[in-house]
Amino acid sequence: MEFWKDEKEPIDFFVKLFEAGFKDEELSGGLKKVNQLILFDYTESGPNCAFWVDCRGGQLKTGPGKPADAPDLTMSLSADDAHRSWSNKLNPVVAITRKKIRVKGSATGLLKLAPKLKKVAELYVKLLKESGREDIIIK
Repeated sequence: MEFWKDEKEPIDFFVKLFEAGFKDEELSGGLKKVNQLILFDYTESGPNCAFWVDCRGGQLKTGPGKPADAPDLTMSLSADDAHRSWSNKLNPVVAITRKKIRVKGSATGLLKLAPKLKKVAELYVKLLKESGREDIIIK
């Protein structure tokens, strides 16, 4: 992996990112409209490198690993490409067409959130700085 020390580190950051996003009215409102259980599968970067976000029924929850229920949507990519995506340096639509991101299920709802990636990236960079990981911030 280019950016991460081990397979646990990116998951810790991405779960914290979504927890911060849940507190943002604009982002949480958009996520609730997605209304899916989403698995972000980064297992090509390590066997336990995955996390889930549950946006079903007006609830917002996230956690490491695979969810107890079958996901409605699975996004498979490397943890490094996920870092680029959350940093708003990898366009998810382009990445899907170039097969950098593989999608199982309907990503339509999630892709509607693409315009909010700039705000997500701001939260993500703040989180990286607060955690002393300025070294991996993509300029």
